[in-house]
Amino acid sequence: MTDSWRRFRSDLRELKEASGMNFRAIEEAARAADAFLPRSTVHGLLGEADKRAGKECTGQLEDLVEILVAHTADDDPAAAPWQDRAAWQRRWEVLDDAGRGGTLPDSRTGGALGWDGALGKLGLGADTEAVWLKGPRLSRIAAVIGELQALGLYRQAHDVAGELLRCAEGMLAPHDPGMLAGRHVAAYWTGEAGEVRTARDLTATLLADCREVLGEEHPLSRLAGLRLAAWTSGAGDPAEGRRLYRELARGGPDDRITLLARLGGARAALMAGEGEEAMDRLSRLLPDLAAEYAEHHPVVLGARLHQAQAHRVAGRAAHSLELLEGLVADATAHLDRAHPLTLHIRARHANAVWANGHQQRALELAEETYADAVRVVGAAHPDTLFAGNALAIILAGLDTDAAAEMFRHLYERAGDVSGVEHSLTLAIGHNLAVVVQRNDPQAARQLYEEVREAQTRVLGAEHPETLLTRMNIALTVLALEGAEVARPLFEEVHCARVRVLGYAHPHTEYTRGFLVPGDPEPEPEPAPEH
Repeated sequence: MTDSWRRFRSDLRELKEASGMNFRAIEEAARAADAFLPRSTVHGLLGEADKRAGKECTGQLEDLVEILVAHTADDDPAAAPWQDRAAWQRRWEVLDDAGRGGTLPDSRTGGALGWDGALGKLGLGADTEAVWLKGPRLSRIAAVIGELQALGLYRQAHDVAGELLRCAEGMLAPHDPGMLAGRHVAAYWTGEAGEVRTARDLTATLLADCREVLGEEHPLSRLAGLRLAAWTSGAGDPAEGRRLYRELARGGPDDRITLLARLGGARAALMAGEGEEAMDRLSRLLPDLAAEYAEHHPVVLGARLHQAQAHRVAGRAAHSLELLEGLVADATAHLDRAHPLTLHIRARHANAVWANGHQQRALELAEETYADAVRVVGAAHPDTLFAGNALAIILAGLDTDAAAEMFRHLYERAGDVSGVEHSLTLAIGHNLAVVVQRNDPQAARQLYEEVREAQTRVLGAEHPETLLTRMNIALTVLALEGAEVARPLFEEVHCARVRVLGYAHPHTEYTRGFLVPGDPEPEPEPAPEH
């Protein structure tokens, strides 16, 4: 009888039934074994879908099988297919290799666009191109990249992506779909490693080649268009990013890439400070996302997070908090308390609680989120650094010295893990300078200058985050040398913000306040929560 993924999963479900374990028991056993096994992944592995489960097998499937076998009697027939680890892994490899060969997957049903996270670039991770990579060697290199991604080792994933590309170049013709897929992986991880503008340029060239070789409607071409829009927005040009998203969604097939392009357009509007427009886009998009992905899929929960942020940007802080509270409950129930997206939502929720005046409660929530992240994915994981940054921002309102110490610790660790020019590292360094500025403007100015120089190299002089740092440099000059010396700096930032963000953006209006009569409160602006 021909083997299949459906039969593979059926055998796995029988093992679960024989073990007597429910999902909560599996979750507790994984936690005790220090394994990262999200409930959504377990549901996917135990489902009935006849599609590949390869990306989980590099770590999470092995953890699940080990837990279930440990709770099943050795003589139980359900345990037999799983007691020989090498044998079931060979079975997986045969199915995996067969699944990569043959016809392309239907993008409406998962395949190239299936994912188990929602944080990075609209949830399009490096696994999305794997179905076009030919041969076991390229497939297994892609699996290693997926494992490094799960561990948060983004620089290492970037290095292995380079090796995958070199391997593909030695095996495939330049216009082979597998070669184009390898370039996709390399470009994606260039951006994830912090080189956003380089990723944008690589993706623009890749898009042109995909269209020439495969046609505009091929999934790899449309995926390149989607990523080009995301990297363009991330490189500091949300207006052009929004145009690219709109171009991709207009007249395109009714598929997931179109839905994600619509989501990207709403996200770009949010980046540009247009909360009302983002709210309108998301209110129309959410029912379509829920119909395609299911109500509690990470894509839908991620879109709801953007919706809550849009309400905050539009001045509806109380309603934003209400949305976040419901979102925390749903993500905890349907993903896991320590799922990457849940951690992200919980950090945002703590920040919203703080913004609504509940300082002690916000601190408790942020501390719990950070502790869960450390426990589940480790102190050096980017998700943990994100949660730590959110905690330190809240702590800064209560204990400046403690916040400065935490920011220094996070800044050093982020530099070691992600590199000194990664966006998260730069955001933490910026926030360290904000805290230091309260007691030592001169030291803060030096920190800001270091961050600004790195941002200019990586993002450009007029990226919104570079402008944020330049604004805070102007504030330190105001404190140290007075209004006459600082005014030209404010003028430069204001003109750049008008060009990049528009005349009515809140950041532009804030800068304008230093150019008109009156004395606005020179409060430094924290970096965005990456």
